[in-house]
Amino acid sequence: MQPAQEGGPLPRWVVLGYSAVLALTAGFVNAVAILLLAFPVANVTAATTQLGMNTANPWLYEGHLLGAIIFGFLVGAAIAGAVLAPTQAQAGMRHAALLFCEATLLGLAAAGLEDTPVRTLLSTLGLEQPILQAVCAATALGMQNGLTSSFRGMAVRTTHFTGTITDLGLMIGRSRQHGLEKWKVTVLSVTFVLFLTGGVIGLLVGSRLGGWSLVIPMVTCLAVAAGCVVHSRSRGAERDDAVAESVPA
Repeated sequence: MQPAQEGGPLPRWVVLGYSAVLALTAGFVNAVAILLLAFPVANVTAATTQLGMNTANPWLYEGHLLGAIIFGFLVGAAIAGAVLAPTQAQAGMRHAALLFCEATLLGLAAAGLEDTPVRTLLSTLGLEQPILQAVCAATALGMQNGLTSSFRGMAVRTTHFTGTITDLGLMIGRSRQHGLEKWKVTVLSVTFVLFLTGGVIGLLVGSRLGGWSLVIPMVTCLAVAAGCVVHSRSRGAERDDAVAESVPA
């Protein structure tokens, strides 16, 4: 069954802003995770390499934590794929639901990192806190990257940038023969710069607020989710008006 069409594609400036904000958020979360957990949650490549090194020398890293990060990212991307499979829209109620879930996971990670009832409950249950916090953050970012990678016409990665830098290099190398796709170059460049900026801000804020700093990307995700809801409802109203106009009086 073909995915449903839900309105036309978003304006380019909206896609750019959408992707940029989420890249900024991911950079922020990743910096806080490295600061407080000593491991990145957005870079599965690094986690996989460290897991391989840990297999050779179990004293190097916490292998179970690295495995949890990789598993969480995979689960997040799988959830995004399942939720977005029925639609080709770039923003809508399904996207809002994913962003709301991401915000919830970031909130749980924040509460687990600080002295809160959530952390007390985890201790009471005998659950290893760093693993659960890392899984929450990694699942959130896997979900986000799956969301933006599902854009029609251009997969936008907002949590890691090996592919982005590769794409930019290919475009530059091919530009003499095929010209430069300025729109794609702009999106890739802006998301890279914003991820880097998010890392700077995440370090500065995380060093002051600790785990509570994750409340900032949580609120950001909620704001973007609200934007998706507004977009979906406006599209729905436009379709209803179009149907009403097409019906003979």
